[in-house]
Amino acid sequence: MKLPSFPVLAALLISAAALRAQSPALRTWTSADGRKMEAAFVALEGDAVKVRMANGSTVDVPLARLSAEDQTFAKSQTAAPATAAAAPGEVAASKTWPRSFSLPDRPEVVVVKEDAEKNEYIYRSPHYEFQCDSKLGSNVVREFGRIFESTWMLNCMLPLDLKPQPEKLREIFLARLFTNKSDYMEAGGIEGSAGVYMTSKKALMVPLSSLGVKMVGSRVSLENNSDDDMATLIHEITHQMMNHWMGRLPTWFVEGSAEYVEMLEYKRNGGFSLIGLNRQLQGYAKRMNYSGGGKSFTMIDLEELMNIDFARWAAALGKDGAATENYGSAGLLTYYFYHLDGNGDAANIIAYLREIENVKSNEEEQAAVKKHLMRERTYAQLGEDVKKALRKEGIDISFFPSGKNGPATSSN
Repeated sequence: MKLPSFPVLAALLISAAALRAQSPALRTWTSADGRKMEAAFVALEGDAVKVRMANGSTVDVPLARLSAEDQTFAKSQTAAPATAAAAPGEVAASKTWPRSFSLPDRPEVVVVKEDAEKNEYIYRSPHYEFQCDSKLGSNVVREFGRIFESTWMLNCMLPLDLKPQPEKLREIFLARLFTNKSDYMEAGGIEGSAGVYMTSKKALMVPLSSLGVKMVGSRVSLENNSDDDMATLIHEITHQMMNHWMGRLPTWFVEGSAEYVEMLEYKRNGGFSLIGLNRQLQGYAKRMNYSGGGKSFTMIDLEELMNIDFARWAAALGKDGAATENYGSAGLLTYYFYHLDGNGDAANIIAYLREIENVKSNEEEQAAVKKHLMRERTYAQLGEDVKKALRKEGIDISFFPSGKNGPATSSN
């Protein structure tokens, strides 16, 4: 869930194979006389379009027998290999923290359905299906495809070894985009949020008002070139990449890990830059400092932050400044464990994640926190370590007294 936003050679070669090795998506084709069929584009061969039917058979359709719109679509496509979808985790986690990457190829995004009568518009990139109740302009479709695939790949590549995979019974991730905020709320959006990922719905949901888009007639188009406008989408995508971790991770880390990816520099050509993390961290702290900017931030008391539950986190969304304090605190603490704790190689939080993969009770989860993250430190001692480490990064940290989100649920 996110407030309105205030972003290896071997791995890349594997990534290229993963992005290309997707089954082409079905779309609705219309003949010149109005008949319709569901099939996937395979290739344009001379004056005929080769399509693959739902049963797997291929058919050559004379281009002249298709509607003018489908003829234009076919001419704009390139052949797509009809191989099986890449298995989750085919893009291996890096052993070290990546510095930068770009998508090896522009991801193919196909039109699955554009039905003006039903207000159903469905588009599909290799790992994502995104649905909207308004038609998306071609520039929006391309950019959303890049964002989905870039964020997927980054979460695969991080040495955290998150192994992103769709929810059970899904073969592809799903995003639902809403033209009107009221429709977003009716579908399950949370008051005060600019986007939400809900495991129960197996989908992320974002109102278009949270993104850098505008309505041009009945079509959605990019409004400007600000990468910050895509921060909410990147945040929620990261939540969805971690869907199978949700029941085991504490709320602060669920949100902090998404904040971390959001703070990174997203590149419009598809990719992220992790070069100059210190600069990006300082920019993040300044954006999150609602009280006046600068390279300082007042964090939530660490015992309170590390034991906050989802209900108390959600309750802060409607309070001025409170949600920003929570998000910023979670983002900075996650950065600390990724880059500043111990030897600065994320070894402790990686060990924590490996143990969390197999825990069976809340007691085992708490034991993993104490073993790998606290490491015999009290919350006060951890706070001093966080302050010292972030001060070296150019950020002055102080802490609120406990109780900003209600009483703590445990003590140390």
